[in-house]
Amino acid sequence: MSTTEMINVELTAAQQQGEPGQSYALHELPTGKDDDVPPVQVEELESAAPTVSFSSILLLSASHLSSSWSDRTLEFAVPLYLISLFPSTLFPSSFFGFLTTGSAILLSNAIGSWVDRTPRLRAVRTFILAQKLSNLVAYALLLVLFEKLQSQASRGLGAGGDAGVRALFVFVCLLGCVLRLATVGINVAIERDWVTTISSGSPASLTRLNAFLRRIDLLCKLLAPLFVSFLTLQSNSVSIMVLMGISFVTMFFEFVWIQTVHNEFPALVSEQAKRLAIQAQATPPSTRWSISALRRALKQLLIDWKDFQRTPVFPTAVSISLLYMTTLAFDSTFLSYVVWRGYSNPLIAGMRGLCVVMGLLGTVIQPLLTRWIGPVRAGSWSIWSEFLTLIPVLLSFFLPPSLSTSPSSSSSAGNVWNSALLFGGMALSRPGLWAFDLSQLQILQDKLRDHPRRNALTALQFSMQSVGDLAKYVLVMVLSSPTEFRWTAIVSVACVLAGCLVWSFAYARKERGHLLHLSHIAHMLKSALRVIRVTHF
Repeated sequence: MSTTEMINVELTAAQQQGEPGQSYALHELPTGKDDDVPPVQVEELESAAPTVSFSSILLLSASHLSSSWSDRTLEFAVPLYLISLFPSTLFPSSFFGFLTTGSAILLSNAIGSWVDRTPRLRAVRTFILAQKLSNLVAYALLLVLFEKLQSQASRGLGAGGDAGVRALFVFVCLLGCVLRLATVGINVAIERDWVTTISSGSPASLTRLNAFLRRIDLLCKLLAPLFVSFLTLQSNSVSIMVLMGISFVTMFFEFVWIQTVHNEFPALVSEQAKRLAIQAQATPPSTRWSISALRRALKQLLIDWKDFQRTPVFPTAVSISLLYMTTLAFDSTFLSYVVWRGYSNPLIAGMRGLCVVMGLLGTVIQPLLTRWIGPVRAGSWSIWSEFLTLIPVLLSFFLPPSLSTSPSSSSSAGNVWNSALLFGGMALSRPGLWAFDLSQLQILQDKLRDHPRRNALTALQFSMQSVGDLAKYVLVMVLSSPTEFRWTAIVSVACVLAGCLVWSFAYARKERGHLLHLSHIAHMLKSALRVIRVTHF
């Protein structure tokens, strides 16, 4: 081992033995008291760091677009196909979502640990292959159900159903779990690991890369359901075959794109060699599956949880995970409710598109806000703006005429006002939501930049977010009647408020030393009083 590598190993070991609350970031821009950093110093630090070329971002974005598109199309298509196959019950689609979310809760940390121990290019290629193959096989099984067993599937999955239908459904669910874990692996490897290394310590480059990738996610979230819906107008079987063809072709392109991106950045290889050396010293590799290996894995999981809880960014992970405990998003639950309310499909599609466009606006605002006031204050402004704009949404469920009643019992004027509060408030909350998501992501990347197990720790945030999703499913199963949806809305807004409080008091206050600039507020009040005196006296 060279002298430089020995120094890096010793430096990392010293970080691990430090105080529980210390950050592992060594080259980050000061974000603690971000309002105390002079703007000139910020510009000098950012200009000194290397920038990422547009061509490199384009290559990385092309690979991420293909991966995100595959994930979003199957995420929307499978529940749609299951509802068509089993028209008399919502259990299959709910069970599919429950099982895939549960797999993410249990195994996200294992995926992150494997990313830490595996060469970067091999890890991403493995996840791409797993994602595409699970896509192809799941679509093939659904095609068999539609072509050969649709009449048997219409009888349901109960005792009177067909055993072959039940077996194929179980396989589709298992493949959905593989897809979910492969997507987690790609997100950890690319969005958390590669992006952090590629940015080379430049906050501007990191913000730019994060914003590009998040815009791709939001565009896929908008366009993939529309594309699948357009395909199903012909027939479900035709749409499945088209989606299978797209998954097969894009698999080869992703292999080429990710290889090109990997070759574009030598830092991905050099930093990886140091990290793998540290991993080899800390935990010798073992390929045998045994009871003792399982015990070691569980012990490591507990160590990672304790380590993550001691990091200063753990409250930020709790805060964003609370935002996932919501029914006020355009998912299957909310869509079922607004369909029950009698809203037309064009209106629902238009409002969904508006929310995505507003989310894209948040990815534009966040980099500007971060450059102006720093990521901590940008996160505070964003999450509190989300909460404030959700208050009209909550009021729409209780102002007369209430949205929990049937459409015929409400006046047209009342429906207009309630609809404006409901959809308008949700649209206005999207910029704050996605701006906060980007701010939290950048802080997490900065603080864990030099942690030897940063991917294992960041994967734990995926587990926490999946817990929020799972809690939402449980809440809806308990309050399953559409007339009780207002109570799930109360819980959702309360969770957003809890996220605001955790962020403000458990993280932002410790980082900045205060919540509000009282001197600035006093100066503003004095200026306002002077204006009033001059104007009126």
